[in-house]
Amino acid sequence: MTTTTYGQNASITSSRPASSFLGRIADRFGDYVARSRIERQLEQLDDRLLLDIGMKRSDIRRMVWGN
Repeated sequence: MTTTTYGQNASITSSRPASSFLGRIADRFGDYVARSRIERQLEQLDDRLLLDIGMKRSDIRRMVWGN
């Protein structure tokens, strides 16, 4: 399993210049795909495993998307 960290201190870097409109769209799309994948993977874990990593099922969306 791959570990990915998102949060207030996480940053996503790209080889494309930040001023490129298409580059920014591609970065946002990539971010959306990665976060969606992480959310699906966490949803597949049982409640005991989630508690082992310090999460409740109700925390998944907030932890992944920051809402």
